[in-house]
Amino acid sequence: MKRYFLGLMGGVFAAMAVIVVLSPAGAATSASGTVNVEWHALPVINFTLTPNYNTGYGAVLATFGTQPAPTHGPGAPGTVDFGTTLSGDTYLYKYAAHLHITTNDSAGFLVYGEAATVLTNNTTSTQYPGQYLYYLNSGASSDSNTGFTPGLPFSQTSGMVSGGGDSTLTPATITYMSYPSPVALSASPNGDFYYDYQFRVPGTATGGNYYLWIVYTVVGE
Repeated sequence: MKRYFLGLMGGVFAAMAVIVVLSPAGAATSASGTVNVEWHALPVINFTLTPNYNTGYGAVLATFGTQPAPTHGPGAPGTVDFGTTLSGDTYLYKYAAHLHITTNDSAGFLVYGEAATVLTNNTTSTQYPGQYLYYLNSGASSDSNTGFTPGLPFSQTSGMVSGGGDSTLTPATITYMSYPSPVALSASPNGDFYYDYQFRVPGTATGGNYYLWIVYTVVGE
């Protein structure tokens, strides 16, 4: 199992990591006296998370008719930065995240995604508990989603986010007690997943610099 953290609006993104664990099983002796030794290799998982993975990435206000051009904040392309948003509005962030996963587990893998239980105003330390961030399936190079396309809710973390903020030097940690429902799965050892994010800004939000953390967990089958 390996976790990867993605900070929105001024956070960090995960680099590729490799897990390699080899553990010998117990030896069994047959009636003839020969010894059979078996080795079981735990799955090796390679996971790359790339934000802003395609040209045209950025936030689009939910608007009827002709859609405005995507824009983004100064944190892009290294982070998913919605830029300036208004309280009470809904924004779609196109080409937000590309997950590329490979493993030696022939049965495939599961991908879990969670968002923090609160939206935090880093300027005033005000917190807004609730569901404000959603994900939508996107494509590698084409995307027909709009701000009105129904999004899927992230599972919310069972614990509060600690640490973190806007600095890439202090990524957040999240208390994690049980697996949520998976956001994606693959029956093969390789898989690519593309996501947009939908941000529904709380109507009570005041001016400031906001951030929200997402944690992805990949587990071999």
